[in-house]
Amino acid sequence: MAKICDGAEVRDGDGSGTGTEHLSIKAQNESGDQSGETVLFTKYDRRSLTYANSFDSRVTSAVIRTMEWMTGKLAIVGMIRKFEKRGAPTGQAFWRAALDTMGIPLRTPDEEIANIPAEGPVVVVANHPHGLVDGMILADLIGRRRNDYKILTRALLTGIDEVAASYMISVPFPHEPDAQRKSVEMRANSMAHLKEGGLISVFPSGVVASSDSLFGPAVEREWNVFTAQMIRRSGATVVPIFFPGSNSRWYQMANRISPTLRQGLLLHEVVHSCNRPQKPVVGAPISAERMKMLENDPRGFMEWLREHTLSLGE
Repeated sequence: MAKICDGAEVRDGDGSGTGTEHLSIKAQNESGDQSGETVLFTKYDRRSLTYANSFDSRVTSAVIRTMEWMTGKLAIVGMIRKFEKRGAPTGQAFWRAALDTMGIPLRTPDEEIANIPAEGPVVVVANHPHGLVDGMILADLIGRRRNDYKILTRALLTGIDEVAASYMISVPFPHEPDAQRKSVEMRANSMAHLKEGGLISVFPSGVVASSDSLFGPAVEREWNVFTAQMIRRSGATVVPIFFPGSNSRWYQMANRISPTLRQGLLLHEVVHSCNRPQKPVVGAPISAERMKMLENDPRGFMEWLREHTLSLGE
């Protein structure tokens, strides 16, 4: 089963105070045909379209489900119905079809996308302002340059397309059983892919950008030093990508007030990202001179890389 995912990286602890951003959709697949091509028609269980399942408390789950129905769930169900009717293409084409359904055109110029090396080991790093949509856009963008990529992600939507899922490496939630073992496996899979000359894409903060106050701007969180270790051990070329924008003010306020309120607005944030063009900025590969910092000061290198990536939006 495939996954559309919210990109994230393992952090010490849960990274956001909850570690519970998980959404799953169960599906039954039926073969269909359109214009002489085989397509996949998918029927989804709408009841599983919720973030509430990651909480044990019945009261908390009920609050989240109520908020979801009041904010974003009806709109998402409508988009899913539209996607079902059109028939979902498999593989790389899945991402563009899904983004088209969501009304999200990609406007990054081809000359910027060409900054991504067409071959050889590469680590793409990006800030993480939105969540789910960031990972989908990266898959569409990188796939226009090369197909041997893997995005480190936390799974949100399951049951769509096995080929699309092959572009993902699952990152476990801290509260999952055997999370430590799964994290070790995730890192090993990432290194193996880089050693084979592939591309790994990661959101080094591991969490969606959020404000430090009710009315303050969203802040990209500290970047995890694991990314530096992966870069150093693989000798990969590093390419930064900057995503403009942020989640809604309602999300920022909810994040400061209550984990339950924040969780209840996650479907709303998916809808908030729809019908808005995206134009991530793809920077030039990091120079060999800058990469020297990685050997002596990996944490300092990640601090610089974070600031450099954010500066692409200036």
